[in-house]
Amino acid sequence: MGKHVYVHQLKKEGFSIAAIARKCGLSRNTVYAYLEKQFDETVEWVKTLKTRTKKVIPVSIIYIGLVKGTS
Repeated sequence: MGKHVYVHQLKKEGFSIAAIARKCGLSRNTVYAYLEKQFDETVEWVKTLKTRTKKVIPVSIIYIGLVKGTS
């Protein structure tokens, strides 16, 4: 959550969105999202980002299917 606080601090100091994004290593869209949300909302939002499931089938499963001839 350090970046969230840092983003808000930089904005209060007058930095532009692009400058904040560069300094924090974030996209401009993420900076906008941090600035739109309150701290508690951002905590929950970041948790959902870390728990997203992957929609891509692992290559090993495809490879095993090809080897067994069950693709």
